[in-house]
Amino acid sequence: MGKSIIDEIENLKKIVENAKKVPFSKYITIDRDEILGILIRIEAMLPDEVKQAVNITKQRDMILQDAYEEKERILKEAEVEFKKKVSESNIIAEAKREKEEIINNAKAEAEHIKKDALQFANDVLSKIEGVLEKALSTIKESKEEISNEITNR
Repeated sequence: MGKSIIDEIENLKKIVENAKKVPFSKYITIDRDEILGILIRIEAMLPDEVKQAVNITKQRDMILQDAYEEKERILKEAEVEFKKKVSESNIIAEAKREKEEIINNAKAEAEHIKKDALQFANDVLSKIEGVLEKALSTIKESKEEISNEITNR
């Protein structure tokens, strides 16, 4: 499989770290075409990273939808159970109590599922955000170094 954005950024770092220094200055000499080639490859890879973030958002939405449907299913089961118990006249009071307990448990379980799904989605998006921020920062630094190199030529 081809290199990832992180691999390309690491390659940029190595090129900068191993570049020959210009005597009596803080500047280095690098191969402009090599750096531009790497930056073009990184730019071509970015849409895949963005697509991954979109897919994760869709997965989060699907998890939330599943949690909502599970909550609805549990509530319907609770209602069916409640109606069944109410139909028996000698246990109406018990059925009402159990109905409330079942509904409360179902709501608590649904909230727990929803909270876990949101936390999972948030964690994944935070990780991707960190990777993308690091990649963008490295790209900006590399671009600035290249611009400085071009200016000083």
